[in-house]
Formats: sequence, C-alpha cells, structure tokens
Amino acid sequence: MERQTVNVGRVTAIAMPLCVLAVEMAMLTWERMIGTSLDSMYTLAKQTGGFIMLLLFQLLSCLALVFRYRAPSATLASQLILTLVLSSCHADSILLVQLVAAFYAFMRTAGERRMYIGSLATTLTVTLATFMSWPASRFLSEWPGRILLLALAGAIALARRGMVQAGNATAAAGLEHRRAQTAVKQRDAAVRRSRIAGQLHDSVGHGLTAIIALSEGLSGKTDDPRVEEALKGINEIARESLADTRKAVRALTETETTDENEKPAEPGSRSMRSWDDIRPILAHARALGIITVFTETGVRVANEPQADLCFDVTREAITNAIRHGKHVTHLNVSWNHQPLNGVTVIVRNDGAGDAAPTATPGDGTGLVRLSWRVQDAGGTFAYGPVDGTEWQVKAVIPSTGNMTGKRPVERKIQP
Repeated sequence: MERQTVNVGRVTAIAMPLCVLAVEMAMLTWERMIGTSLDSMYTLAKQTGGFIMLLLFQLLSCLALVFRYRAPSATLASQLILTLVLSSCHADSILLVQLVAAFYAFMRTAGERRMYIGSLATTLTVTLATFMSWPASRFLSEWPGRILLLALAGAIALARRGMVQAGNATAAAGLEHRRAQTAVKQRDAAVRRSRIAGQLHDSVGHGLTAIIALSEGLSGKTDDPRVEEALKGINEIARESLADTRKAVRALTETETTDENEKPAEPGSRSMRSWDDIRPILAHARALGIITVFTETGVRVANEPQADLCFDVTREAITNAIRHGKHVTHLNVSWNHQPLNGVTVIVRNDGAGDAAPTATPGDGTGLVRLSWRVQDAGGTFAYGPVDGTEWQVKAVIPSTGNMTGKRPVERKIQP
C-alpha cells in the first residue's frame, strides 16, 4: 500500500485539536473544583502542581496534533512519548483522545511498511502505559478497551483510504478511456488525411503534371507570339499549382511526432509568401488580357504571417474574378498599409453579374474559408457587388506576428 497524501485545510487542522483541548480543560477544571477522586488522574488534578502539569501536557499534545497530516509519524511518536510519561503518574488516559486522532491520521497516510511498524509500536506503548497506570486487577479491563478503540480508528482510516484510492482509480480509468478515444479519433483523422492526400497526389498532381508536359511540348512550335505567351503562362501557373499541391499533400500526411519537450515551430519556420510574391499573380491576369492595376501605399511591415494572409486574400480574389466573372476587362488591386490598423486589401473587378462565388456559407472553401482565416486573425472580411457593375473583396488584416522591422514602400501604379 503506497503512501497517501491527505489535503486538509488550515482551519480543519487546527479546529479539532482546539475542541479537544477545550473539552479536556473543562473536565480538568470540573474535577479540580467540585469533582470526586474517581481515579489517580483526577486526584492529581486537585493538586496545583499536578493541575499545571496536566494542562502543559494537554497543550503539547494538542499542538502536536495540529501537524497530524503534515508529519503523521512524528505526531504519533510524540503522542506515544507523552502517554508513556504520564503513565508514570497514572494519568495517561487524559491523552487517549489525542492518541486515537494521531493514530487515525497515521493510518490514513503512512506507507505499508511504516503502517505495520507504527501499529506495532502503538500497541506495545499502549500496553506498557496501561500496565504502568493501572494495577494488575484492572489491567485486563482497561487494556482491551483501549486496543479496541485504536483498532476501530485504524479500520475507519483504512476504509476511508480505500474509498479515496478507488475514486482515484476510477478517475484514472476514465482519463485513460478518454485518451484512448482521442487516440482512435486521431488515427481515423490521419487515415482520412492520408486518403485525401492520395487523391490529391493521384488526380490533381497527375493532371497538373500532364498540363506542364503538354505546354512544354507545344512551346516553340507555334508562330503566334500570343499563343507562345499563353503557353508560358499556363506552364508557370501549372508549376505553381503543382508546388502548392505538393505542400498540401505533405501537410496532410504529416504525423504528430513532436516531443512534449520540443519547442513549437516559429511562425516563420514554414514556407510563407512574401509581399512581392503577388507580382506573378498580377502578371498572369495581365497575360489573359485583363487590364490590371496594382496600388500599394503606406509603410510595408516585415511581418511574414501578415504578408502571407494578404497574398492569399488577393490571389483568391483575383482567381475568383477570373473564374466566375463574365467579360472581366478591368481588375484593380490596392494594399493600404496603416501602422495601427494593419493592411486594407481591396480587389475590384467589372463583370459583377456573374462574379459571385459559388461557395456557400459553411462549406469552408474559397472566399468563405478566407473569411474565417481573416476573422481568426482579428480582422474583417467582406465581399459582394458594388454599384451593380463591379464585384469587390475587402479585407482588413491586422498584425498576425511579431514586427521585426519596417520598410517604406513608394506608391506604385502599374497599368
């Protein structure tokens, strides 16, 4: 049986010894004032020196009892010593209640080996004290009662201890059950991620690889410069999309092998888009014949998470305009850097009649998914028709990481 810790409040630890001290003092005072000499202890109480000695032993005993759960072995040992000393004066019964309380606390907290040693020491000490205090004629009547009282206290302590251990075992079993359920859910989620990753790799990855091969095979074999430029743009977009697909596949197939003591990855440890990575996206739109104007004002902050989110919002808005807009001829992109309010991203395009995204709220794709990301970062996100002729996506993206520095950006307007 392992050692058990019992958490007892300070008030509870002090209240019991104080109550015992008050009752014993009242009994001693009663016997000293008007009581009769029932035994040698009360005879001793009628003497001034004996009364003071008994009060002193009561104080020492109750003071030791305050620490019965913090130092149970020392408390029990002190009670046994005080009992032996008073037995020489035939007054050890005045400490019987304190001894029982100390023995109960000892049996609640002690380890198995100490429990056996403490029980044996208590039995021998009580036997010796009873033998010293009482004549042989009354020994057999006093000793069984004291031993029975201590045995009852020990049994109650062991029963209480067993209940606590059973409760702890039940709680531990419940925790293990919940951990097992969590592990099963994580395993199922990993299987689903692996399946999705396999589908992306086999279908999307294969399709993009085929597009890259076809565009490279046709490159240089046509006499039309516009066709060559389009093939070049197709090849670049397919390669970028293939790289993004591979990143997504790797992210889906990652296993959670990080050690508990391992430091979490820093925000910049993963591959993030920079502010200038938007230029190829704008170039792709221009290659499709769309007049694309990009305006950037304010002070650009060296903040990778913020730049990455701005890039994703802008790219999705441009892709959405090209994919869903009808007869889109103009595309306006603006980034407004503000020191206190983050970055305001506005993307406008004409052809608003058919430019609404096909994503529905709750499916977690396209603009809806970006709206969640921006809101999780503490920003705002809105999209919809403007004046009936244009479609607008507007996002305010606050700082989402540590600002490591600032770099001024001149106003740029690219036709």
